[in-house]
Amino acid sequence: MDTTADLLPITRCMAITAGLTPWQWRTMIETGALVRIRRGVYVRVLATDDRAIHAQRVAAQLLPRTDHFAVSTSAVALLGLPNPYFRRWRNLPVQLGGPKSRPGRGVRRAEAALIPTIWGPSTDLIDTAVTVAAELPLPQALMVTDAIARRLAATEDRFVLASERCRTEVRRRLTLHSDLPALRLANPAAESPAESFYRGHMLIAGYKDPPCGVPRRGASGAQYFIDILLDGLAIEIDGLVKYTDPRAIRDEKTREDDLRAAGHPFHRAWADDCFTDPEHEMVRLRGKYAQLRLIGSARG
Repeated sequence: MDTTADLLPITRCMAITAGLTPWQWRTMIETGALVRIRRGVYVRVLATDDRAIHAQRVAAQLLPRTDHFAVSTSAVALLGLPNPYFRRWRNLPVQLGGPKSRPGRGVRRAEAALIPTIWGPSTDLIDTAVTVAAELPLPQALMVTDAIARRLAATEDRFVLASERCRTEVRRRLTLHSDLPALRLANPAAESPAESFYRGHMLIAGYKDPPCGVPRRGASGAQYFIDILLDGLAIEIDGLVKYTDPRAIRDEKTREDDLRAAGHPFHRAWADDCFTDPEHEMVRLRGKYAQLRLIGSARG
């Protein structure tokens, strides 16, 4: 099994400093024990994981630049955040920041708070959130800023994540130096990129900052957490993989029935459909929401 060390780029200088002789270095290259990734930079093993492929390219470009760091797309990759670009990591350009802008080489002039990663220095979570919020449309930006908000909250307690206090504090930290929409609307209770993307389109469609991960009890008294709650309408964003397990299907049906019995109508959307045709999903939501409001008016 490949180790992280096998994937990290090295240079001749690094190898000599670590104790290899020039002859051993040359032999490793000639025998194929090292693979050239770019001029003067080698790895023992080329990555096969999509994100790691991009990270190797970033690390290879950072090695000869001691005053540079990953920004934007590359920072998102190195920090292990969701991919909001709808392209594979390996097909995305390496983005670096440094003291001087060099557009032809994907280097922008930048000053930022940095954190170390195994691949090299990167902008920290907040600086990365600001960059993404400035570069991407709201639904895609929220895929990243929601995930960053969750990390900043530093808890897995879903009641805390769903609380107004937690949400307000995380948003305060994110908007300290910038008031971009994806920062002031970030929600630490969002659990998946698809949920964040869907909520972004809801906001564009005019719905007012719907809460995520909302704790509610079913008629049985069992505790649940609703993906998005819109005036009592429970909106669930599901991936198809979830329903390949018969037990998961049964449990989800029980959960839905229990919440319906407690007075929460359901609207379910598939993650793949949200990403493929979000406008159509908003049409579906408007229809469901209008129907429920008409029913409520008739009862009133």
